Amino acid sequence: MNPLKRVAGVILRFFEHKRTHAFQVTLEERVYFVCARCSGLYGSVVVSFPLVLILHLFVPPLFFTDALVTDVFCLCLALPTMLDWTTQRLALRESTNRIRFFTAILGGFSLEWYLLSFVNMIHKILFLAAIFAFILIFSTIDRRPKPPETSEHNGEELDHTDNV
Repeated sequence: MNPLKRVAGVILRFFEHKRTHAFQVTLEERVYFVCARCSGLYGSVVVSFPLVLILHLFVPPLFFTDALVTDVFCLCLALPTMLDWTTQRLALRESTNRIRFFTAILGGFSLEWYLLSFVNMIHKILFLAAIFAFILIFSTIDRRPKPPETSEHNGEELDHTDNV
């Protein structure tokens, strides 16, 4: 196998998640289900890194703002991602892969901006710890209906009724 395709296969396996929340990608006759939100977030972080560095070098006043201004700016950019994920977890609405992908792009850009800002490192750590605490708390809550369990052998739904 081509080494680039091998690397691509490893990366695609890393992004695999639920089929309903993923884009289907075929590589060398193997089908991967690439998470829409993860691919938007990580792809945005990779692509926005040079952009934010260029802004950092050529427009430094954007980065020399107060920590509170930076926090609010980055939260506003990440808010669509957090709202989409939270409302989906709480079963208030069902998101689509396009919405997951595009809101995650904003979240990735926000994360990159925040990490490269001139905010005090301790402040960054505390702020990011608060965000991760939010994610951990809401990741334990899942009010979405569970899909019926299926047999691994033939894909048929399992019957959990008692035969009395």
